[in-house]
Amino acid sequence: MGQTDSLTAIRERVKAIIRRDLKLGDIEIADDMVFFNESSDLDSLDMLLLVTSVEREFGFKIPSQEVGREAFHSAD
Repeated sequence: MGQTDSLTAIRERVKAIIRRDLKLGDIEIADDMVFFNESSDLDSLDMLLLVTSVEREFGFKIPSQEVGREAFHSAD
């Protein structure tokens, strides 16, 4: 599997976590879909849920200072 294939697989796993945790169903999530705008805005509980889910899924810890709007700007 090439690097591009690996990145695509990781991106798809992250999107699956987002759909599951935010209860979005089968909604298509574009790589550049913005999560902070007038119609959709993640709150701190949503971010915490996503951070812990990503940490569990991929087996690493995200430093607290890295968590914020910029880290969750989009799925990409």
